[in-house]
Amino acid sequence: MKTKYFFLALAAVLTVACSEKNETNEGTPSAGVAADKGYLAIDLKSSEDVTRADGVYEEGTAAEQTITGASFFFFDAAGNTFNINQNGNYFYVSVADNGGAELPNIESMTNPVLVVEKYKGQFPAKVVAVVNYQATASLSLNDLKNNLQTVGHTSGTNFIMTNSVYANAAGEQVDATELVIDNFQTTAEKALENPVTIYVERVNARLTVTGQGVVDTGVELDGEPVYADILGWNIIGNQTESYYVKSIDPAWTDAALGFVWNDAAYYRSYWASKSVSTATDGDFSYNELTNNDSTVVYLGEQVGTRATYVVAAQLQNAAGEALEIAQWYGTNYVGEDALLVAVAPTLKNKLMQFNGVDTYTSIDDSQIMCVAGVDGAESYEVTFQLADGVDATNWYSFDGATYTQVDANAILKAVEPAKVWKSGMTYYYADVKHLGSTGSVGEYGIIRNHSYKVAIKGVAGWGTPVYDPEANVVPVKPTDKETYISAEINVLAWRVVSYDVVLE
Repeated sequence: MKTKYFFLALAAVLTVACSEKNETNEGTPSAGVAADKGYLAIDLKSSEDVTRADGVYEEGTAAEQTITGASFFFFDAAGNTFNINQNGNYFYVSVADNGGAELPNIESMTNPVLVVEKYKGQFPAKVVAVVNYQATASLSLNDLKNNLQTVGHTSGTNFIMTNSVYANAAGEQVDATELVIDNFQTTAEKALENPVTIYVERVNARLTVTGQGVVDTGVELDGEPVYADILGWNIIGNQTESYYVKSIDPAWTDAALGFVWNDAAYYRSYWASKSVSTATDGDFSYNELTNNDSTVVYLGEQVGTRATYVVAAQLQNAAGEALEIAQWYGTNYVGEDALLVAVAPTLKNKLMQFNGVDTYTSIDDSQIMCVAGVDGAESYEVTFQLADGVDATNWYSFDGATYTQVDANAILKAVEPAKVWKSGMTYYYADVKHLGSTGSVGEYGIIRNHSYKVAIKGVAGWGTPVYDPEANVVPVKPTDKETYISAEINVLAWRVVSYDVVLE
């Protein structure tokens, strides 16, 4: 493990006389040191800064590990702001050199030495670090637990990190680092001998979906196998914000959440009690599902609602040619034209065009077209209307005795909708799973500092049809056909949640 030390040159340090002595003390920092100022050394570490035997951690990228600075917020024992200087309860430290980082560290170490002034004879009792954030105003502990930070990274740099939150051995919530009297010393050298260690974790999570390529759908068309070429993916309904400091409930049980949620020995917990209630990220069209195997998407914390990843694919035959499939009343057709040929005869007497005196001609397939996005139909269905250029007047129905003029498009819209995989376009989707067992509270969710690694192992079925590649994808599974994703997921922390899925 490589460790770099960064010392802060502060004018205030020079004002502390070398003759100042540290009082012998027990208990909390409220007893203080004899001097009006104390040197406080801070050792900033990731909460994975311990070798784990279970192999559930992975090293972040250089950008994900970078620290450019940190703001330290100080509080009294109740979590109220504790002013340490004229600005308030915070102090910002700029870091010019990150040094090296080795697994299991996700960050290099920083050891700034701060000078903290007494206030009414006391020193602060708690501290929270917010890494890669420059504070501009005082914030209480409750402020940090209720203020949101945008985490919609595009370049994967300057990740916000804050104190890891967990339940200690006594079952108490730890959401700030306790300060004891020995942390406050009369010299920088002595402070470094008694540093306070702050364990931090990123406030966002990361997601990757891999497995692009051709897989067998397991469903044949006219006796021939149908394959799905996995083209790309994106995430729908995810959060782009997280709270600075996570909130937990120490009363949670592993049985209720479906996994071991707390790890006090490693200063970690793997669940959160709240997140933003409404997802802020938008929808995507089929053409916008372009993330590839190497794409990383950073997510805000999300509990209580599910984040859904959608995978675009093209149905193909064994030769790799696109297969346009249509389905109507349980029957499969090769191509949209074949579907229209099947639909037209069912309207033989319902739609007849008057062509002159006593001349009526039944509608044919050339006069019908498919349309998507019509109210009353599912998002994956198409309905029917008169083809472009066909005269909408002079249409009649015939009951065997009488011709009655009708609205042709109204009759066509009432026809049972069909499904058309236009040019073989389809999508599969699944919700991002967390660590909980099936049916448990913790089965689905996005938790900070976790890396969700989805590996697509296969698909079953033809997926959800796409007729218009520019229309927004609405993840809906066709009601009469089960499809699903075969995938493997791993969750690491960066605890990885890794799993295989079968696309649906």
